[in-house]
Amino acid sequence: MTFKKSLAVLALALAAAVAPLQATTRATDYPGSVSILLDLPAVRSDLGLSSKQKSQLKTIRKELAAKTKAILQKNKSPQSSVLTTDQRLFGMIDLNNAEALAVLTPDQLNRFHEIQNRMLGYTMVFAPKVQKQLRLSKSQIGKIEKIRVRGLEFVAQANRSFEEGTMNHDKRLEVLRDYRIDQSSEIKKILTPGQTESFAKLCGKPVKGS
Repeated sequence: MTFKKSLAVLALALAAAVAPLQATTRATDYPGSVSILLDLPAVRSDLGLSSKQKSQLKTIRKELAAKTKAILQKNKSPQSSVLTTDQRLFGMIDLNNAEALAVLTPDQLNRFHEIQNRMLGYTMVFAPKVQKQLRLSKSQIGKIEKIRVRGLEFVAQANRSFEEGTMNHDKRLEVLRDYRIDQSSEIKKILTPGQTESFAKLCGKPVKGS
């Protein structure tokens, strides 16, 4: 799987998880859906997932889709606010991600973190855990947070265009993928050479079958 193809799938994972969310979205160590990332053939192969693990993750992905649909339908109620819906989605996504991660063995979990860093590139510097590992300064964190929030607004606009029918599915993936590549380049410029080297070590070896 090429870098751009990986980003296209991950763009879908992100869009599926945060499509209805507004700029209230907070930084997280697990952007998008963990269960969708774990469904990539190259990732499953690299981690050596068993048949039982694959079955468990399939169930978790189905639950994610069903719960997201239920929350969005409830959001159409006049009594629902964007913030309330966001909070419900945050809780649901966090719980779903935790369930998916719990399926992995300790060694698989450590490798998953490397794979996530490698596939999402420097956009993983949005994650609080990665920021601590790279020992970012307050100034660097502030600059990166501005990039993150600006990105949320871009994703929200792309999703609105998709929902309104002015942008098709493939175009949305292309737009989100290209934006993530641009974000990675922008973030890299903020890091010191030493931090760039440290992040490379967090990505581990290349993904098997990619």
